[in-house]
Amino acid sequence: MTAGSPPNGRSPRRQAVVGFFVLLIVVLAPVALAGHLSPDPEPVHVKILAVNDFHGQLPAGQNLDGEPAGSAPVLASYLECAMADAGEATTFIALPGDVVGASPPESGLLLDEPTLLFFNSLADDCPEMIATFGNHEFDRGTDELLRMVRGGNGATTITHLADPYPGAEAEYISSNVAWKTNGTLLSAPYTIRDVNGVGIAFIGADTTETPSIQKPANIELVAFENETESINRYVPEIQQQGVHAIVVLLHEGGSQDPYDGPTREGGNVTGRVAVIVAGLDADVDVVLSGHTHAFTNAYLENAGGKPVLVTQAYSYSRAFADVDLVIDPVTGEVTHKSARIVPAYSDRPPGTSPDPEASLLLELSEEAVGPLTNRLVAVASADITREETGAGESALGNLVADGQRAAMNTDIAFITTGSLRADIAGGNVTWGDLYSVQPFSATVLSMTITGDGIRDVLEQQWETPLPPHNLAVSGLVYTFDDERPAGSKITEIRVKGVPLDPNAEYRAAMVDFLATGGDGYTAFTKGTNAVNGPFDVDALVAYMGSLPEPVDAKTETRITMIA
Repeated sequence: MTAGSPPNGRSPRRQAVVGFFVLLIVVLAPVALAGHLSPDPEPVHVKILAVNDFHGQLPAGQNLDGEPAGSAPVLASYLECAMADAGEATTFIALPGDVVGASPPESGLLLDEPTLLFFNSLADDCPEMIATFGNHEFDRGTDELLRMVRGGNGATTITHLADPYPGAEAEYISSNVAWKTNGTLLSAPYTIRDVNGVGIAFIGADTTETPSIQKPANIELVAFENETESINRYVPEIQQQGVHAIVVLLHEGGSQDPYDGPTREGGNVTGRVAVIVAGLDADVDVVLSGHTHAFTNAYLENAGGKPVLVTQAYSYSRAFADVDLVIDPVTGEVTHKSARIVPAYSDRPPGTSPDPEASLLLELSEEAVGPLTNRLVAVASADITREETGAGESALGNLVADGQRAAMNTDIAFITTGSLRADIAGGNVTWGDLYSVQPFSATVLSMTITGDGIRDVLEQQWETPLPPHNLAVSGLVYTFDDERPAGSKITEIRVKGVPLDPNAEYRAAMVDFLATGGDGYTAFTKGTNAVNGPFDVDALVAYMGSLPEPVDAKTETRITMIA
């Protein structure tokens, strides 16, 4: 070391130069590295096309707002256009229950296999397909439900359009339907799908009202647990897997004033769906609802006070919910959610270009059931419809009730108006037309019921919990005062023109579903001496065939409301 040198052996000038380069590296290094690092990840776009309450509606014949809508070929054309317009978004098809059941003959007479084949065909273009159970999935019992989902012909004797029947391509999930024997679920409660490295979870749930609207024998092996509690039970498990985008397929719904366009703030949603959503975990983003066959497109708050997008798109293939989501790829949170309810009108594009594959499937289904469904039964002088008077009476309801009373040769008859699934068009009426009116294969029976029991049944139309549907009657007329309190609204009842005797016994006809307290009409369970008769469709076919042609549906007023 020379005299006058600094202790580290470096001159002040050399230190200054070194310091300058160190500072330059510190300042410029991030700039240089930025050119070699990946840019911020792009938001993840997801499109969900939700079809609720399809009910096996392969053929045409439905209307929406007075215009022809629906059928498998028409709906498929709309869904395919929506998939084509999705751009870079990953598309899912979601089925929130009642995909099958209460189906027209083209599907129902073939155990609804054609309906599952229809949705399987959509999976070719959209492999991401998820479904949950509705109350009607249980119409033929749990064994047949599982065959429908898993595939195989089992002990069936129908014509199989795909032989052997392959089962459903959609993944079925449900968080609240459990086997009574051991408490295990009928299916997986949820599924998580990867979308460009980000997880999105789907949880399923069926309405807990299923036991009150399903034949007890069909669901005797399963229990339906609280929807909100069941959904919330699996949210922490999903979160532990780093997933925060959560969509619920819920077969329960409400109603709302319909409108066109994207989701609006401040919707007036009524019904059970609003109560269920209010209790859901703060991480739930979307609820795809069903069951009430109504319009819903709104934001409702969950238990964390956060907005949940809630949709429902009518029923019977007439519409679908087109849901757009944006997910933050870093946090996994949904940052945008909106939907449109899209009607599937058949008299405008793309409905005027029905899907060829779905059209072929429908043609094959029609050929398979044609020998039965094409049989001419009667000629109607005009349309016989479900349109109700202010008192809740309809020409079709009266006709069907008359048919069941005639089949069992009883004093009176009752039907629930919810069992009427299609109108009868004027002109030639076929067996298939009448099957479509009541596609349940329910058994008509007769029972003994007292005059007091008849009054109790009629009063239950207004008692809490309110039944989902009112009653149509035959053989009796009654008057009610809507201003009087529940339990005492009926002011007069006459059977065959004679005032009801509260102590007398009457023979009443109804289907087995009502006889066991279906739709909440528990007063029927007090009836005695039940005798089974024909299927509902056979009763209606026989009655229509016995009437002078052309059949005139005009009948006397049976239900009167005091103004």
